[in-house]
Amino acid sequence: MKILQLVTKRQFRGAEVFAANLSKELLKENIEIVFAGLYSPPQHALTVEGARNIDLNGVRSKLISWSLLQGLKNLIEQEKPDVIQANGSDTLKYAAVLKLLKPTIPITYRNISIISNWIGGSIPKLYFYKKLFSSIDHVTCVGDVARQNFINTIGFTSDRVTVINRGIPMHTVNRSVARVELREKFSLDEGHKIVVHVGNFSPEKNHTFLLDVFEQIKETDNSIKLLLLGEGMLMQEIKSKVEAKGLADTVFFGGFTNQVQDIIAGCDLFALSSKIEGVPGVILEAAAQKIPAIAVDVGGVKEVVKHNQTGVLIPTHDPNRFAEELLLLLQDDQKRTELAQNAYHMVESDYDPLVNLHKFINLYKEMLAKNGR
Repeated sequence: MKILQLVTKRQFRGAEVFAANLSKELLKENIEIVFAGLYSPPQHALTVEGARNIDLNGVRSKLISWSLLQGLKNLIEQEKPDVIQANGSDTLKYAAVLKLLKPTIPITYRNISIISNWIGGSIPKLYFYKKLFSSIDHVTCVGDVARQNFINTIGFTSDRVTVINRGIPMHTVNRSVARVELREKFSLDEGHKIVVHVGNFSPEKNHTFLLDVFEQIKETDNSIKLLLLGEGMLMQEIKSKVEAKGLADTVFFGGFTNQVQDIIAGCDLFALSSKIEGVPGVILEAAAQKIPAIAVDVGGVKEVVKHNQTGVLIPTHDPNRFAEELLLLLQDDQKRTELAQNAYHMVESDYDPLVNLHKFINLYKEMLAKNGR
């Protein structure tokens, strides 16, 4: 079997990292993988060892770039994949049009977010999305909230939309060593507690909210620091806001890393304040290193941050409440340990890469059978 994993670009973001991790597991099952990005990759390109990694180097278009579509069509004709999996964002529209050109190839779409948030209240946009999805054979969602929202919004029948959890690779990190190395890197000492956030510097990740929170935190306890990992278009803007708010000694920037769990392991708490989320993989990666999370309740966050069980859930984007709960959590070592253990066991049982791998393989086989292949 050969699978084309189509991503927007070979970047370290949610949909792409998910597709890469799944591809690595599929390769172990002797399934061939073509890992293709529509657009040119960033400086740090996401690569799947053992797969054919391809960049179509297309130019973004509001509708369809016909040269990019032709490049994708040529790739299909050359590689002859059995199944195409489109993973988020612009891959949807190209997969939908491709289905018109290659109707016998089964296509599945991976939905990692809450689809109604992206459509908003726009009737034309809703019609456009419904038209695109009508060409897709099957949709997999990251969680129950995302699935139900998709069914309600797009109108798919329930048999065409399933939940397949993310598979979270888990590996052991020496937390004592990680703590020392992290504090040395940022000239901190063991008395400093580090709250970490991982995410692209984009509007939906809502970094400004965390700065508002840490303005209050600093007034109460200046030993608590915020580490922001990632890159993105708003990074310089956030750095300027850090300076303007007098938080240069409180908020630190870790830049790009492809070893997220290794750094998270040296921290004390994970924080998430996104405006939109499906089921955030970074919270699960933190849980894999027994680091609990505090997060705002949006989208499917509640599926992994179960209040006072696997983390602390804040009902709304209230910086005062967030700061208060964060301080209480960092003062209570026993509670953090209990939350961390529960979160770790949740990842172990529900987000096992092998279990979810075989769900995808079964889906591919079912799609091939329905298409008579």
